[in-house]
Amino acid sequence: MIRVAFCSEDEQYIDAHFARSSNIIIYEFAPSSFYKVGILSFKSKGIKDNNPKEILEHQDYEREDEEKRLLERIEAVKGCSILYCSQIGGPAVTRLMQHNVFPLKTQGEMRIDEAAQRLHQMFINNPPHWLQNKF
Repeated sequence: MIRVAFCSEDEQYIDAHFARSSNIIIYEFAPSSFYKVGILSFKSKGIKDNNPKEILEHQDYEREDEEKRLLERIEAVKGCSILYCSQIGGPAVTRLMQHNVFPLKTQGEMRIDEAAQRLHQMFINNPPHWLQNKF
């Protein structure tokens, strides 16, 4: 069994930066099938109006909270072999690789269901050597 995570804002497309994604959708792949096993949602602090003080507080919160958000998402994808996202920073890549999670950045818009279908075909026809023993 192979687990794959997809970063998404709308739960349809791989359209989110890993550390800022609102949702991480988890799929499991077996030789004969694949299926969605869950959606992990992350809340973010929003700005209620254009109050300059609130904007500054929000920016401070974002800087202070960046590490926490990254750790939450890394914890959420532990046990996955692959992570799809639209963007990811170098330090996050390093940390994911330490947990045996291989991050992949998509080029342009890609639907999660299409990516899952392509992955399943690759796993069946020509899996990478580092994933062969997981099926």
